[in-house]
Amino acid sequence: MLSRVSDDSLWIFGYGSLVWRPAFPHRRRAPASISGYVRRFWQGSTDHRGVPGRPGRVVTLLPADHHSVRAETGDGGAPGAIPSAEADGWPGDPTCPGTAYEVGPEDSAQVLRSLDHRERAGYERIELDLEIRSESGGSEIRRGLVYIAGPRNESYLGPAPLAEIALQIASAVGPSGANPEYVFELARSLREMGAHDPHVFAVEAAVARASRRASQGASQSERSRR
Repeated sequence: MLSRVSDDSLWIFGYGSLVWRPAFPHRRRAPASISGYVRRFWQGSTDHRGVPGRPGRVVTLLPADHHSVRAETGDGGAPGAIPSAEADGWPGDPTCPGTAYEVGPEDSAQVLRSLDHRERAGYERIELDLEIRSESGGSEIRRGLVYIAGPRNESYLGPAPLAEIALQIASAVGPSGANPEYVFELARSLREMGAHDPHVFAVEAAVARASRRASQGASQSERSRR
């Protein structure tokens, strides 16, 4: 059963690193989703998972009807194409699964300051409806805040062939750690909540392949120097 609820709590929707590492006080967390948006590894990161001159790639959200997203389904299955919601059998108005956090009024100002700093490289606060699942199996709609980096921000990288995205991620490291860790943790967390995201899982598989090839190449190079 779906119901719309409002109260004094602040709700934050996480779809990237916030899914597994919120790092802020919250009353509770729950699986949630937003409609009409898709998650893509199209945002550059020079402050967390990369550095200036060698940016990593992290996720942002785009409207499902954005021209860059729609172009993914019209490439005829060209090499490097990433599965889209429609191609994977999802409805025309896809949902992006993630995690919703309820923050009490006493912590909301501090949490927002912390998140504004954490998401400072191109992300803006957007208020959207969140569909939050309950332990009983029902769901409710609450207004919540989502940080989204749009195509006009200076760190936006946009779409690229899957192999190119994977190679960039496989070699990127930043103050928050290696870029592949970000991909693998996000994919693992989505699986644990029973969520499916064909784009994330395609990037995960491609990064794993690129990382294995890089490791094998490094091993062969080391043996040749002996």
